[in-house]
Formats: sequence, C-alpha cells, structure tokens
Amino acid sequence: MSDQTSMSPTDRWRAAVPELPALTMPAASTAERLVLLVHYSLDWDSWIGDHRRRYWDELLPSRLRTATYRADTLPAWWSLLAQALPIVVTGKARRLEVAQLVAEPSAPVLAILREQLPALVLRVRIIAEAVAEQRRTAADVPGGPPR
Repeated sequence: MSDQTSMSPTDRWRAAVPELPALTMPAASTAERLVLLVHYSLDWDSWIGDHRRRYWDELLPSRLRTATYRADTLPAWWSLLAQALPIVVTGKARRLEVAQLVAEPSAPVLAILREQLPALVLRVRIIAEAVAEQRRTAADVPGGPPR
C-alpha cells in the first residue's frame, strides 16, 4: 500500500516513523490505532487546549486509563472517552476506521491497554511528533502542505 490515498488514516500517520517497528500482535495494533484516533480526534479549541503542557504525561494517559478500567467493550471504551474528552471524529475515513476498530474483539485490546498503556502513549507521541514535523516541513514548501 504505497499509495497514501488508499491507506487508512492510522497507516498514514504510522508511516511517518518508518524506523518504529510495527506492533505484531493484532490486539496491540488495534490499541495503538485507537489511541492515535483519540489523539487526532481531540477538539484542541476546547478546554484541552489550555492543558497542552500536561497532555502527554498526565491528561491523555489518565483519561485512557480511566476508560480502560471502566469499560467492558471497545464501544463502551470509546463512548467513555468521548464523554471525558472533547472528541470530534472528522472525515469519513477516520469515522470508518473507528467503527471498524471498536468492532474488534474487546478483551484482548482492553488487556493491552491495561498492561501497556505507557508504551502505547509513548509510541503515539513519537508518531504524532513525526507527523507534526512533516506538516511543518511541508508548510515551508511553496504551495503549502499536501492534504
């Protein structure tokens, strides 16, 4: 899938860090993708924008942890996060990917979220920082960033 237009949103974001090895367990990959979609669905113009300094180390992990321990299913997990954070899933491709991922078997993904949350947040932060750097670099090119 070298054509970026045929890739899922999370595949495009993950491609920004080719040196980061892919997660091999399906449940771990699903967990990472869901955390990426949470991050990229946040409404930064809401109250969360005032807490950027604490976002990666406190705010995001605590909201994810709370939802993970309160939910028995991935749809419930997503719903709890949507209530705790200002999540707005924009774009058809993102909405479709969220719907597909929350339909995955819940127990293995929730177990990964419980056992490996700090590592998942670290991976998502690495990916988000690489994507942001790519966007900054593309913005410096005449004509602006590709969409």
